[in-house]
Amino acid sequence: MNPRERMKEVLHHRKPDVLPWLESFYEEAVLNWFKQGLPPEKIIVIEWEMGRGGTNLYNWPAIKGFDAYSYFGCHGYYGCVVPVDVGPLPRFKQRVLEEDERYLTARTETGAIAKRIKGEERTWYSMPMFTEFPVKDRKTWEEYKKRLNPKDPRRYPKDWNRDDYIHTFENYQRGPTMMRFNGFYGFGAELMGIAPFNIALYKDPELIHNMALHWEYYITETIRDAVETLKDRIDMVFWWEDMAEKHGPLMSPKLYKEYCLPHYKNLTSFLRKNKIDRIMVDSDGNINPILDLFLEAGITGLWPLEVNCNMNAIGIKKK
Repeated sequence: MNPRERMKEVLHHRKPDVLPWLESFYEEAVLNWFKQGLPPEKIIVIEWEMGRGGTNLYNWPAIKGFDAYSYFGCHGYYGCVVPVDVGPLPRFKQRVLEEDERYLTARTETGAIAKRIKGEERTWYSMPMFTEFPVKDRKTWEEYKKRLNPKDPRRYPKDWNRDDYIHTFENYQRGPTMMRFNGFYGFGAELMGIAPFNIALYKDPELIHNMALHWEYYITETIRDAVETLKDRIDMVFWWEDMAEKHGPLMSPKLYKEYCLPHYKNLTSFLRKNKIDRIMVDSDGNINPILDLFLEAGITGLWPLEVNCNMNAIGIKKK
C-alpha cells in the first residue's frame, strides 16, 4: 500500500498493512535543523515558474519551500490540499503600525492588528497579542462581508483546469488529499476575537446568525466547483474550529445547536452528495459536552485528542 491508501484505510477505521507515519513540521523547526546540521540542499523544493512573480514571460527557478518529509522517510499530514482561497479578497495590506526596541505591531492579511516580540515574527510558538479585530458590530461586518465574495475569480489558482486537477488528485500518493477551511465558531472568533464573539452570542444574536448564514453560503459556493469536479478524489475535509479549552467547549451545547448545527448539517450534506464522507474537525481542548452534536452535524473525525483534556481516543472511536 502507498501512503495515501494507508491514510484512507485509517480514516475509514480499517487496518492498513502498516500505520502511516505522518508529521507536520513547522518552519521554525526546519530552520533549527539547519543550524544543527541538516543539509539545506537535500530538502529545498524548487519549481520553475514565470520570472519575477509573473512580471516577465521567461521561466525562472524559484524556491517554494522545504520537503523534510522525504528526507526523514515520513509524509506530510496535510498532503495535497485543494488550492481554493477562502480568505478575504482583497487582502488587507500587511504593514507595520508601530515599532519599538522590543515589540512590533502590524496589521495582518485578515485585518486584525497583532503585537509581536521582535525577532520572533516567524515563530509559531510565540503567540502574538491581538489588539484589534476587523469585525466589531453589524456595520463593520457588512463592510467585511464585501471581501467574502464566492464569485471572485481570484479564489481559484491561475492554472485551474478541471482535467489537470482531476489527474493530479487521482494520482497523488504521498499522503491524503484534503480541503481546508474555518468552521462556524472558528471564523467568527478569528474576525471578532474570542471574547467579543462569545459576548455577541448573547448580546447580538442577529449579528451572529447573519455571520453564520453568510459563512455557510460563502464556503459552499466558493468550494462548489472544486468539490463537484474532484468529488471523492478529495479524501477528507479538514475544518478548523479550536473551540474548547481544558475544562470544556467555549460554546455551550445549546448555543452550538442554535448557531452552528444547522449550517454544519447543510454543508456536510453538500459534501456527502459529492461522495466526500470523511469530515474532520480540528479543535483543541475538551469537546466531550458537544461530541454528540458533532456526530449529528456529520463530523467523522477529530484532531487533536488532548489527553490532559480528557479526550479518550478509544471512547471517542466507539461513538
